[in-house]
Amino acid sequence: MHTTWRVLAGSLLGAVLAGPVAGEPIFHLGPAPTRDQFPPNLFSLAYQPAPPDPMAPGAWEADLQCVEANTLEFSDVIKDSLPANPAARINLSQQWAEGIAAANPSLPVIFLFQMETTLTTLRLRAGTGLGGEAWLQLPVLGYSGGFEDGLIEDIHKLGFEQSGRAAIPKDQVRIVLIQDGQLKYYSNASSGPQVLDPVLGYTQRLLARPTGSLALSGQVKPALMPSRFDMRAGWDTGLQLSGRWSPLPALDLYYGFGGVHRESGSRAFNRFGFRDQRGAHLMVECLHNATWRPFFQLLYLSGSTFPMAGQRLNLPSLQHDLGVHWMLGRNQVLTLRYLNNITHNENTADMALMLEYSLRSGPAAP
Repeated sequence: MHTTWRVLAGSLLGAVLAGPVAGEPIFHLGPAPTRDQFPPNLFSLAYQPAPPDPMAPGAWEADLQCVEANTLEFSDVIKDSLPANPAARINLSQQWAEGIAAANPSLPVIFLFQMETTLTTLRLRAGTGLGGEAWLQLPVLGYSGGFEDGLIEDIHKLGFEQSGRAAIPKDQVRIVLIQDGQLKYYSNASSGPQVLDPVLGYTQRLLARPTGSLALSGQVKPALMPSRFDMRAGWDTGLQLSGRWSPLPALDLYYGFGGVHRESGSRAFNRFGFRDQRGAHLMVECLHNATWRPFFQLLYLSGSTFPMAGQRLNLPSLQHDLGVHWMLGRNQVLTLRYLNNITHNENTADMALMLEYSLRSGPAAP
């Protein structure tokens, strides 16, 4: 699961030895490809900021991203059953989950996700000419108990309390899915990498000016790969309008909005109540340094499900993505990012650490 981190670390070492090329930055890198890391949402198409500057004809880019996301989220009925100041952490065994199911036969869905997901994504982009660009995403997902729980609990001691953190074992996997009073899925074990459905897309430039650009991007996610947690998504499609405004030579502002249409999937997926989703992003990136480019991005998502008793998955979420691009050369970029949940509606991952390496060939978009 952590092989990708070693690959990225090796790439970083080689790039550092090669040395950055000052004065030859890659301009207009585009918004950060932030996506929601809440485990049930990883199997359907997500609103993800798309670059508004398609690559030039003959140019291509390969990008490898690894995201380590920590999630501790559960339905209200589980929250209400946990002691506020426990003397010891609760085991959350399968028998405990069966007891929760038996005590709540009228609730359509009860869930608990205590885990860290490792999502590794290879993105390939290629300019097709006439202001167009084709792209492909190949995601691989694994999960484990991880290593971030202790860090998060230390942060919460500063006053950002999260219900249940002190009651549930640290750095362990607990996955509970209850539907209509029946325990449908339970796991306390890590999982190795598994390929998820690919995403194919095409971006078409609508407007290009020295101080800005505008593009329309369409995506499709076929239903090809086996499911996780019995959550098999259907064929999903998305459409997004994205733009860039560069009011100053040292500043890029990215923005966009769009929607995702979700088709029916497995029974467990459908019973979860997933619906079409809307999203928007706003990002500011500072270009004053040829080597370092800090950025801050906000990602808004509408609720991912229809309203259901006992949870708040239907509420919107707002997440921030804070990071820096390290220009390792004219055609190489290393990006470090930190993603955090702002709204705390129990429908996103709590936090995530990200590492990306991008390699580009050919000229930048005109």
